[in-house]
Amino acid sequence: MRIISGPRASRPASSCTIRSPERVWRPAVRGMLALLATLLATPVLAMDDQAIFWRVDGFAEKRLTSMAPATEWQGQAWIGNDLTKLRLQSSGVLDDNGHIDNEGGTKGIDNRFFYSRLVSDFWDAKAGVQFTVFDQGVTRSGFLAGVEGLAPYGIHLDAVVGVSQTGVLSARVEAYYDLMLSQKLIARPYAEAMLASRDDPAIQLGSGLARYEVGLRLRYEIIKEVAPYIGVSFEQFTGPTAGFVAAEGGVTSNLRGLVGLKFWF
Repeated sequence: MRIISGPRASRPASSCTIRSPERVWRPAVRGMLALLATLLATPVLAMDDQAIFWRVDGFAEKRLTSMAPATEWQGQAWIGNDLTKLRLQSSGVLDDNGHIDNEGGTKGIDNRFFYSRLVSDFWDAKAGVQFTVFDQGVTRSGFLAGVEGLAPYGIHLDAVVGVSQTGVLSARVEAYYDLMLSQKLIARPYAEAMLASRDDPAIQLGSGLARYEVGLRLRYEIIKEVAPYIGVSFEQFTGPTAGFVAAEGGVTSNLRGLVGLKFWF
């Protein structure tokens, strides 16, 4: 078994036409539906064992910083076999006052459901839906598609593109690498970034490169399934997103310590 971990815009007086959200997201949705159809039609690969397996894993951590302390969690569960899986993912960030941290429109409390299919050794293609809740009850939903797997040198890569009901196209890339310092001590450097096609001021999301983060988590596996860890991360908002975050009184650059617990079963 492989385990891989608004309304229509009016025409202005000038000759320039503003594209409505529907005209933006409809072609993207058609493309994602085509990808899903391709996944379903992919010939079955020969497998030694088509038994059904399942797994749950995730982490919860405290962000230690004087500017914007918060608590973050990520969890995912899947059920399936080596060829196909159903995946459920949930993540979120809450500040110390119990408010949802929008992270410049890149996080909030995010829930995703995917259908994934093995397309080559160590690589899955996936397609699904997303529903995210941001601060003050603002919500966004949309369609997603992407790939996940092991790149050269053992780097785990997760790349997803999406389109929301407001017509914003987005792309998110996450990567990490596990460096074995001993049988129980593992260092995990990681990086993530998100881009958007246009502004969505209601959730503080700006066009272009909205946010990137790099960091390192050092965990100690008490047992394989449970590992406390410490770490450090640097987060930077850029472009219009940084302007939206600053306008709401947030910090646009943050260096913080991390303390958390990683688990799986």
